[in-house]
Amino acid sequence: MKVGMAAGLKFVKGDHRNRVVIGKDTRRSGYMIEYALTAGFTAVGMDVYLLGPMPTPAVAMLTHSLRADLGVMISASHNPFEDNGIKLFRPDGYKLSDEVEAQIEELMDQDLSKSYSQGATSAAPGATTKRAPATSNMPAHPAKNIDLTGLRVVIDCANGAAYKVAPLALWELGAEVFSIGVEPDGFNINDKVGSTAPDALIARSRNCAPISALRSTATPTGC
Repeated sequence: MKVGMAAGLKFVKGDHRNRVVIGKDTRRSGYMIEYALTAGFTAVGMDVYLLGPMPTPAVAMLTHSLRADLGVMISASHNPFEDNGIKLFRPDGYKLSDEVEAQIEELMDQDLSKSYSQGATSAAPGATTKRAPATSNMPAHPAKNIDLTGLRVVIDCANGAAYKVAPLALWELGAEVFSIGVEPDGFNINDKVGSTAPDALIARSRNCAPISALRSTATPTGC
């Protein structure tokens, strides 16, 4: 919550409704951190848009395209589910500089309620907006001039943030998709799959059988 308040105080500017977008991976702790951050951001006047499970680059892109004042990704990348972390993006979608991060950390050590009462922001408390359906379940948008028809692609999503959108994006581009690590339960992220366990991907690549009916289905169910 202190991270949300401190980052919010740093980025709340002007008279417009300041906006922050928050994405996460599939770790169970992401739900707790998500709402703690939301409490901090709304306390200092920011509107919060919850994106749900989503790859980190997508959060960075949406921070810019949605004209948000700040972007947040809750993830510990390739670490086991017990770990988690917070990544912050500035309005243009790039990571914060070390200098700005140090300023936020310095704010966290202060009495933030006092800073708020002294007029650090004049905005009223923000509001939380949830998107439905979850962004990770929405169809991907095929890139222009890219056609993967005829290619057979094996993808390991590590039971992480890309478990929905990555196979779907490849399928929409025409590839025949074989996937593993697409059944997250909040605890199995990077568990015997992902970049720290490449043998799972190797085994799936060796054993993948053709799926002739894949392109006729609404979603890549043959994975």
